[in-house]
Amino acid sequence: MRTGTLKSDPTVTAVSLDAKPATVEIQDCLDTTGYQLVYAKDKRVVPGSKGSRHLSTATATRYPDGRWLINSGTAHRDQPC
Repeated sequence: MRTGTLKSDPTVTAVSLDAKPATVEIQDCLDTTGYQLVYAKDKRVVPGSKGSRHLSTATATRYPDGRWLINSGTAHRDQPC
């Protein structure tokens, strides 16, 4: 199980409202340094599950009913931030 807090501060980097469907590109620096995988039985930290700060990107699409939903996303663990 996971414990702690995931920190996120997303920024819109591109807007394509004239596209069909409309899309928005989002970039974020995810901070998982305080978010750890632990054993449920005794809450010990799972070895190798140390958090980091890395770039994350996502695309949100506006659907015909007006909702904006994230339809793709990538964690770029090789790109620290």
